[in-house]
Amino acid sequence: MQPKFYISYSPGKLGSVFALFYFESGADIYGWHIEARSLYFSAAFFMVENFYDNRTPRLYRSVQDDVYGPWTIDYPPTRDEIRCPVPESVGHELERIQSRFVEEWLFFKSDLHIEAELAAYAAHDMPVQEVNIKSKRLARLQKTGNTWIYTPPGIDFNVVQLLRKYWRLSEKVPAR
Repeated sequence: MQPKFYISYSPGKLGSVFALFYFESGADIYGWHIEARSLYFSAAFFMVENFYDNRTPRLYRSVQDDVYGPWTIDYPPTRDEIRCPVPESVGHELERIQSRFVEEWLFFKSDLHIEAELAAYAAHDMPVQEVNIKSKRLARLQKTGNTWIYTPPGIDFNVVQLLRKYWRLSEKVPAR
């Protein structure tokens, strides 16, 4: 279960962060996604059933940022909540990787002890949003126009495109 990561950041006045990790298991993929814009952020675990199969994929997402809580199907769209479709062993791995991913790459405006991050963002005249890329990691992102992207080798951009196209926002957390 080697995770693959994708991060994009638009540092403009209404800065946004789009980050995810996933790993493959047979024809399915499992992961976690966070999207942040100036006024909200949304985070949830996901599963794409049949992603590497000749059948129509199904995009499942946790309703909240809780791998063991209720889930829904974003594609094909439905409003029904379902039980977690993720095996328990995979759920534990998702939580472990998510914790490490956030610790290494992200900080939240509401985190304690972020004075150094706030100072680094101020020194570069960048806005601090509800969710941000850690300043020490910004140099790893490639700047292409107004968007900065981190894509290590092996990422399947079809996963990114699927999430961008079909992801319905989970719990919106308004900016304070």
